[in-house]
Amino acid sequence: MAAAIGTESAGETARLTLYFGPTVAGEQLLVDRLGLDLSRALLAGQSYEWQRPFEPQETVTIRVFIDDVYEKGSNTFGVVATEIRDDSGDLVQQQRTTFIEATAK
Repeated sequence: MAAAIGTESAGETARLTLYFGPTVAGEQLLVDRLGLDLSRALLAGQSYEWQRPFEPQETVTIRVFIDDVYEKGSNTFGVVATEIRDDSGDLVQQQRTTFIEATAK
């Protein structure tokens, strides 16, 4: 992975690689809040916006919240946002995760 993203060491790679925010609160909590039926749900999209890399031994605060729930056609979409901030409250990373639940046939 280090070669693929152009880092020199595992430590550098760990500061830059993807982190899946919705798992912080626990998968079941997310499923319950969105009302997802996992037998019909898919991950529809994931985006990351970095302000800067994480620093070694850095303490961060993570806020995970439901940003939007909407219908499109016969499907329901849920958007989960994640904000990761440092001790000063400065944003380190934002994520948006979109789930889709297909209507039962």
